[in-house]
Amino acid sequence: MFKTMALAAAIASAASTSLVFAQSGPKTLTGCVYQEKDVPGRAPNLAERAGLGEDYILAELSAAEAAKPAGTTGSSVPTTYSMYKLEKIADTQLKAVVGKRVEVTGTINVKANDSTGQPSASVETNKTDKIIGRDRVALPAFEVSRMREIAGSCPAKPTTVQ
Repeated sequence: MFKTMALAAAIASAASTSLVFAQSGPKTLTGCVYQEKDVPGRAPNLAERAGLGEDYILAELSAAEAAKPAGTTGSSVPTTYSMYKLEKIADTQLKAVVGKRVEVTGTINVKANDSTGQPSASVETNKTDKIIGRDRVALPAFEVSRMREIAGSCPAKPTTVQ
């Protein structure tokens, strides 16, 4: 079992060595928190399924937030993103706000292959991807420095593009 977890950690580490573009200055976003397993195109890896952490996604950004440029794609042209993987914050804090609306402040880190839009319904995670823990949709990271719950409702699952 430990060999399997070590292999999963090594794969995750190798996958995260892609070129990263950090956005300058802190940003504040408003959206809903979801567990990764509830986001189309995303699949928890072996370590997460074994209870060694969990990925949480910020989605359902307010219309004003989604329209703001949030990062760059390697050029000087800003790109907007509709979902973010939340990082640098305790899983216990994120678990407490799953399905709730939050305001987060932090820094955005974008890899060259990150998706800029809502995943389409056609990128549903298939059975093999779920077993392997392979994501079909790469998301930019939002490194949270502050989070607070705010008023508002969230759909049971994030919206997908048809």
